Amino acid sequence: MHTKNAREQVVDLLTEIEKDKIYAQLLLKQALNNIEIKDKPFITEVVYGTLKYRLKLDYIINYFSKTPSHKMKPLIRNVMRMSVYQMFYLDKVPTSAIINEAVKIVKKRKFGNLSGFVNGVLRQIDRNKEQVVYPDKSKNLIGYLSITYAMPEWIIEEWLSTYSVEIVEKICSSLNERAKVCIRINTLCTTKEQVKQVLKKENILYEEGVLAEEALYIKHIDNLQNLNSFKEGKWTVQDESAMLVAHVVSPKEGERILDMCSAPGGKSIHMAELMQNKGEIISADVHEHKLELIEKNARRMGIDIITPTLQDGTQLNEAWIGAFDRVLLDAPCSGLGIIKRKPDIRYNKSLEDLKEIGQLQKKLASHAVRYVKEEGILVYSTCTLSRRENEEMAAYIVDDLGLELCDIADTIPGQLRVDIKELGTIQILPFRADTDGFFIACFRKKRI
Repeated sequence: MHTKNAREQVVDLLTEIEKDKIYAQLLLKQALNNIEIKDKPFITEVVYGTLKYRLKLDYIINYFSKTPSHKMKPLIRNVMRMSVYQMFYLDKVPTSAIINEAVKIVKKRKFGNLSGFVNGVLRQIDRNKEQVVYPDKSKNLIGYLSITYAMPEWIIEEWLSTYSVEIVEKICSSLNERAKVCIRINTLCTTKEQVKQVLKKENILYEEGVLAEEALYIKHIDNLQNLNSFKEGKWTVQDESAMLVAHVVSPKEGERILDMCSAPGGKSIHMAELMQNKGEIISADVHEHKLELIEKNARRMGIDIITPTLQDGTQLNEAWIGAFDRVLLDAPCSGLGIIKRKPDIRYNKSLEDLKEIGQLQKKLASHAVRYVKEEGILVYSTCTLSRRENEEMAAYIVDDLGLELCDIADTIPGQLRVDIKELGTIQILPFRADTDGFFIACFRKKRI
């Protein structure tokens, strides 16, 4: 049994992610538990970076290799991708070391007959980096944007159907940035100032939030769950754009709230905090194991008004009809707004998926509407950037399901109000405040 060095572990992770279509975040989290501390930053950087730029890396490899990347053996393909990523994006690693390590891995894994090929192509790329000809923006806009930002063409086309070229470039560039870690202060048991003091004692660097009063960004931290302030429920992890959802729902003390697709419970817990832990929140999910997660998170945060409930949102629950003051439908979606956190989403989703998800969203929305009391509120949200799943769904809820849009300007931070295109809908673009991309729409059920 040979021991694997850091680069070998990267190649194995990339190969497994590609083969099984496992989300990198999950696989990497498990793998990092068994990796030496000194190797963790490098492995994380190269796995995420190679995934993020995979499309562009393949373009570069194919520019120099007679064998296209998709015809290479999986191990060889991922050795090449990982090496080219380091050559183009990691200045600190000498190219000679990158190529030597690649050749060593190939030989060690019994592909010695291909070591000359790997060595030759990588050396050619190193010598001729500047010679690569990329698609011409003026002649092939979609190809240019796709390769430049390593974003599949169908996603580029989807965004260009809604936004200008300039906005699409900003979206792509923003989603290729490194995701920051944002935390939400638990206002039930502490204040932001107190949390800052605690973080200082725990030697955690922090920065102020941009959009939400209860937000802070923390830096250079590996195991958040091990911090005492986390265990004590003083804060939880949530992106600022997602924090705005509970503010738009705007729950009041004593109300009965339904969170239809709740796991892992972050938005339910935030709503409970805004309600001063007074009232009732039904946090529903279709997966039983996720209910335990909701319960565990609520308990940690000192919340006792949340009832985790097993419910398939596509099945109508007769007992819930007209039973809630406010309903949140944070719908399953393609996740194009969180590509910054999960770079492999771009390769695991297709246009067909978007159409299927749209049908599911309509079914969920048709039930959500029935659960809202007359004059009650429905909030629909997603973590994606797609007209089909967002603006068209909002139109469906108004035109087909008979609700009316509500004014949400008072619940949206000033710098984002430019993105309230209709009275009650906002598409939060990821470059506005360096957050995830998010969509929120708020509706009132008319009195019959």
